[in-house]
Amino acid sequence: MVTHAVGMLGPYDSIGWWDHLTHTLSASILGGFVFTAAKRRGRDPQPRVLGAVVGGGLLWELIEYLIHAVANRLGIEPILVVYSAKDTILDLFFNLVGALLVLVFGEHLLRNLVQSDDR
Repeated sequence: MVTHAVGMLGPYDSIGWWDHLTHTLSASILGGFVFTAAKRRGRDPQPRVLGAVVGGGLLWELIEYLIHAVANRLGIEPILVVYSAKDTILDLFFNLVGALLVLVFGEHLLRNLVQSDDR
């Protein structure tokens, strides 16, 4: 989440890959929470992680668009910028990259959060 905040200070505009990094990282945070919750409940995390990240990403992009549209309508500077349809597709793609990283490495990296309390 820090990368999003830092990005608003300039890197989003000056570093081409910054947005991709932030979407990958934030999607991995959401995916990690969902992965851990699913595993602790004995469920298959794969569809849940993918569903949460895709759904969360679509919801975020819609909110981003609405905030931008309302700000434009009111004649104020939007706090979020919608660059283009291509940017939105790339955002969703890098969200998937974050989800896939969780699915590939989650079993190993999140095992301390998944283990049951009654060992």
